[in-house]
Formats: sequence, structure tokens, C-alpha cells
Amino acid sequence: MFTGNVKIKRALLSVSDKTDLLKVATILQKFNVEMISTGGTYKTLTENKFKVTPITEVTNNPESFGGRMKTISFQIGSSLLFRRDNVEDQADAKKLNISAIDLVVCNLYPFSEAVKKNADLDELIENVDVGGPTMIRASAKNFNHVTVLTNPNQYEEFIREMETNKGEVNFNFRKKVAVNAFELTAQYDVMISLELGKKLVGVEQEKLNLKFINLSSDRKELRYGENPHQKCYFYPFNNKEGSSLGSAKFLQGKELSYNNLLDGDAAWKVMSDVYNINKNKKFVVSLVKHLNPCGIAVADTLIDALTNAWAGDPVSAFGGILSFSHELNRECAEFLSDKFVEVILAPKFSDDALKILSSKKNLRLLTLENNLEQANEVIVRSISGGILVQNEDEGMDNEFQCATKKEFPKDKNDLVKFGLMVNKHLKSNSISLVAETKKGVYSLVGAGMGQPNRLDSLKLLAEPRASAKKSVATNELVLISDAFFPFKDSIEVANSCGIKYIVQPGGSIRDNEVITACNDFNISMIFTKRRHFRH
Repeated sequence: MFTGNVKIKRALLSVSDKTDLLKVATILQKFNVEMISTGGTYKTLTENKFKVTPITEVTNNPESFGGRMKTISFQIGSSLLFRRDNVEDQADAKKLNISAIDLVVCNLYPFSEAVKKNADLDELIENVDVGGPTMIRASAKNFNHVTVLTNPNQYEEFIREMETNKGEVNFNFRKKVAVNAFELTAQYDVMISLELGKKLVGVEQEKLNLKFINLSSDRKELRYGENPHQKCYFYPFNNKEGSSLGSAKFLQGKELSYNNLLDGDAAWKVMSDVYNINKNKKFVVSLVKHLNPCGIAVADTLIDALTNAWAGDPVSAFGGILSFSHELNRECAEFLSDKFVEVILAPKFSDDALKILSSKKNLRLLTLENNLEQANEVIVRSISGGILVQNEDEGMDNEFQCATKKEFPKDKNDLVKFGLMVNKHLKSNSISLVAETKKGVYSLVGAGMGQPNRLDSLKLLAEPRASAKKSVATNELVLISDAFFPFKDSIEVANSCGIKYIVQPGGSIRDNEVITACNDFNISMIFTKRRHFRH
């Protein structure tokens, strides 16, 4: 295997994304590299006064069939694939009049962009690249002798290689970009098979919609994983509609870590869920710690939402993640100026807010529009030996059936919806105690989560946290449970705490026992018939 430097004498350039193309052409021109090109790339280069050989002079064939046939040819394939250190290959190349191509600069037709804009089938088909993957794979296969660039973010390093090595490229760089090339063609083929499978034969999206976008080139190494000794990478993928944390704009602060991204996603999702179900589109602020909402509030002003969310658990707020439904303003920035949080997400930040928060150099600020009510998101998690794929738990419960003698007050319906949206984002077994802490302000007052039984979630966590605040009478709290109560003991504890309103899915074989206990204690209870486990 040849592992030395390769001098770039001849290059083939054919790109859909022309970002920084002229930078590459400039370095090639500097080292007297012959440039061969096609179609739009040829036009761009010649318009900018670069000397370029049209590909037709190499293939001896015209570009045909509306551009479908350009690079696919014996001459191009041979120029990329023949082994320069193989005697028989050298003899064949000489006999066939094949000249080596040492560099390919190619990125693929923008199939993913066509998918994003919901293009019709004809447009999707025209965005299936054939010649590009052929050139890329051939070049990557022959990485001993050929360099292949598939993304503009590789150009700067390539230019440094050329400058440092005086027109040559070293073996390690060729290996690295070859792997990038194989990853690109792999994800491109997966994306096409999934989308056309759906369009042509009706394969359901739910089967597996892992449409990775630029899997290799967009990969980002994070500061560290769950713990500092663990490496971690972020791969964006296109499995949902609308905004996503993967597309958030980073404004300031330290690089994001694995935990920052998980917590940021959790804060943004619960905030968006609550925002989407409040019919007057009031202001929402969520506060998350270790994937659990520890404070969230809905109010008529953003500062009220923030202060009430913070009051939900001011101890856990230290080092937490905040997500805002509306532009973060000066008043909120001043409130946060003496507090330690890791990340803040908001659709926008006012100029005054940015000025105040800029003094906190490590604080990460990200702009991100609220999530859609129905984003059709697919969630992927791994286990040893495989992955689990499911639809996200989206939307509001549709059924509210009062199961007790005591009717559930209709004026608490909006509070119930708020509580359900919040509670479904807590780790199971989860209990939320929510209340209208003042007129028009809905808040998470106490939460219990991540316990092996919901009795502990209520007795040891949610109720003590709510009682410590004394912000609202216990008999005005609404208790939300993510799953049914298997025994009446939780009702007995709720009664001993003074709780008079309960919302749960129902469905236990002992539902009648639980209902009877509620009736005995004059507690009103709603069944929703929808469980919200979150492991």
C-alpha cells in the first residue's frame, strides 16, 4: 500500500454547493493543477477567469439527457480507479490512454433540500445523484492515490495541506476524507431509500425515519459526554418537521456538552408543549435540571412566568436550563444577572438583554423558535446491541372523565391541561402538583419524579416541596399522575396532605378501590385514559 504524499496534478470539480469553490480553484491554479469540470461548476469557474478543461474533452462524449450524463464514463472511472503503484494497471492505463485524476471535489445533488420543501416525485427523482456518488466512491476506494473532498468544511484543511506540502497531499488526510466520503454516500442512499420508499410503495414513516443529514461532515465533537472522561459527538438528522435544537443558533458562551443538549431539548420541549395548549398564547418559561422540569409557569408577562418558574424549585435552579416562549427582555435579563444557569433558549433576545447577559461569558445563549404542536418526531434510543425507535409523546389528552361523586370544577380545566403537559415530561414514576398561584398564573408547585413507585414521588418529594412554599392552599392544588394508581394508598396519602383534586389515566384492576377511596375522602378525580411514562 502506498502511504506517501501525492502530488496533485489533475483535478475534477463538480459541485452542487459552490461555497468556497473559488478558494479551492485558486490554490489549484497556484500549483498549476489542470482543472476539469462540468455544467454549472464549469460555468462558475470560467466566469471567474480560471482555466478549465470541459469534461467533454476527457470523455469524448457530450453532456446529454438534460445533464443526466456527464461524468459517468470509462475514461473518468479509469482515471480515478487505476492503481498507480500496480504494474499491470499502469500498463493498461498507458495502452488505453488514461491519465490519472488525483483530486475530486464533489458534493451531491441536494436531495435533502427537495425533501424539506416537500417537492413532488418528479423533482425528487431529478435530485437523485448518480454520477456524483460514483466519482466519490471510486476516489475513496483508491484513497492511496486520490484525494476526495465532499464538503466545503474540508477545504481549509486541504488548502493548508497544499501550501505546507507544496502541492502535495499526505496519506493521513487522504484516509480521513475517504472515510468522510463513504459516510456521505451511505447516508445519502439511506435518505433516498426512505423517502422514495414512502413515495413509491407507501412505506410508513413510523417504520424507520432516520434521515441523517451530512452525517460525517456535520458531525460535531462536544466538550465531553455525560461525564468528562467520555467522548461525545452530535450528529444532526432530519426526522421531524419545524425547528429542532439541532438547528438552534448559538449566540454566546462555552461549547455545549452532552448534558447541556439533553437538558436544553427537555426544557424547550416542555415549554413548547405548554405554550401550544394555552389558548391565549400567554408567556411560558420552563426550568429544567437533569431532564426534569423543576419549575415552569404560564403568566400574562414574561417576568411573571420567569419568577414563578424560578420559585418552583430555586435550589434546583442553580446550574439549570431555561427556555422562554417569547423574546427574552431586559427585565428578565436583570433578574438572571446574579443567578447561575448553564443555558438559556429563546426565540430572540433583546439588545438590552444581550448586553446584560454578555457579562456572563460562560452562559450559553441559543435562539430557537418554539416547537410545533405536532412535530411528527421520531425518538431514537440505543440499548446494548440495538436501537429503539418510537414516535414522540405529542399532543394533549382527549378524554377528561370525572370518575367520582364530587365533580371536577370546570374552571380548573386549563390548569389540568397545563399540569398534564408538564407531568408528561417528568421521569417516571412522576407526580406533579400544580396550581393557579395568582390570578392567571399557572405554576408547577411541587414535583416528584424518577422514583420506583409513585407513592414515594408524592409522599417524599412532591408534597414536601409544595408544602414548603406555602404559596397556595393545599386544597387548591391539582395532583397529576403519569400512570394509574395501583392501590388506594396514594389516595390516602393525598388526603392526609389535604389534596382534593386528582388527574390520572385510570386503567388499574383496582380502579374501583381507588374511586371509592376518593369518594370517602371527598376528592374529585378525573380519568384521562392516556398514560405518559417517560423512562
